[in-house]
Amino acid sequence: MFKLLGVSLADLWTQRFTFARMGIDLQPMSATGDGALRRPVLYGIMVLATSFELCTVCAFMVHHRHQIVLCSEALMHGLQMISSLLKMTIFLVKSGDLISLIHQLQEPVPSRVVRRGQQLAAIYFLMCAGTSVSFLLMPLALTMVRFHQTDRFEPVSSFRVLLPYDVTQPHIYALDCCLMGFVLTFFCCSTTGVDTLYGWFAVALSSHYRRLTTQLQLHLPLSDPSRPDLGLGHLFAQHARLLALVDRFNAAFREIAFVEVLVICVLYCSVICQYIMPHTDQNIAFLGFFSMVVTTQLCIYLFGAEQVRLEAEGFSRQLYQLVPWQGLSPNHRRLLLLPLQRAQGDMVLGAYFFDLGRPLLVWIFRTAGSFTTLLNALYAKYETMPTA
Repeated sequence: MFKLLGVSLADLWTQRFTFARMGIDLQPMSATGDGALRRPVLYGIMVLATSFELCTVCAFMVHHRHQIVLCSEALMHGLQMISSLLKMTIFLVKSGDLISLIHQLQEPVPSRVVRRGQQLAAIYFLMCAGTSVSFLLMPLALTMVRFHQTDRFEPVSSFRVLLPYDVTQPHIYALDCCLMGFVLTFFCCSTTGVDTLYGWFAVALSSHYRRLTTQLQLHLPLSDPSRPDLGLGHLFAQHARLLALVDRFNAAFREIAFVEVLVICVLYCSVICQYIMPHTDQNIAFLGFFSMVVTTQLCIYLFGAEQVRLEAEGFSRQLYQLVPWQGLSPNHRRLLLLPLQRAQGDMVLGAYFFDLGRPLLVWIFRTAGSFTTLLNALYAKYETMPTA
């Protein structure tokens, strides 16, 4: 079992690398069903550091609740911290089911599909890493430039948040940078690991549906008309197994997808506000990387679910078109009617109140645009009015 699972994880090198940075391993150590968490101390440090920074962001938002620009900037950072904490908590709770599902989905998949998926996962990891690095190094570089030009230590924070400690002292500033290192590593690794794992599942399910379609096209002309099931019983059994795997995948990722949809909707609004409202120079590189990350997150979840739905529709269409229904006896028709009806059922990957797909993409863009228009109007009315 464990040797087979090791082979199954061979093409998940990006996911295994990012999870390992947080002390998590996708391969169980024994048959007792041990959890995926291997180094709880490292993971606990990252969670505590992220929770601490989240508290400072929340305090900053409360203190500056009447300033739309500052609140939208802090909201962007706070939401991403909340998303990372929630997604990793859900992932650890359901890690056993996900690891088992990885093994069951890992059947012969075209090497080009695996290679393309891992290339996209690596690119996404570079986006997240660029976001984290720019968020930390850009203010640090500006601080060093100011010190070199003026011989005075004037620290530049990663974002405009009033911290509960005095970062104007060099050693406190250094400790703050170390703390942010844990926070940004947690953001980068959790975002990359969970999101690309969802994308891998979507690619694997799509490949299984394509394989069923290919088998149907190859075996149906050679089927035995004298058999009640036309010799397609094995194909129908594989389809039933695939439907069960889709249900398990839905159950395992439903909460994570729900968190992702809610967070992305508000994140888009916050990111757009940072572009159209006044901002500081130290976060312009971060905004560029972060915009690409948020957009790619949206594509992974919504387009991945859309691809699975389209492959399921393609299989049901081929089943209806290729089977010679008009030449079958009434007994054959009645026997094959149930598989046909089940194959034509809608294949939807859901997130509680949302169905993942292209319509949800349009809804998110519209909602983010509406929120941005509202905030921009409030900003123009209350924060740009000339003082008497």
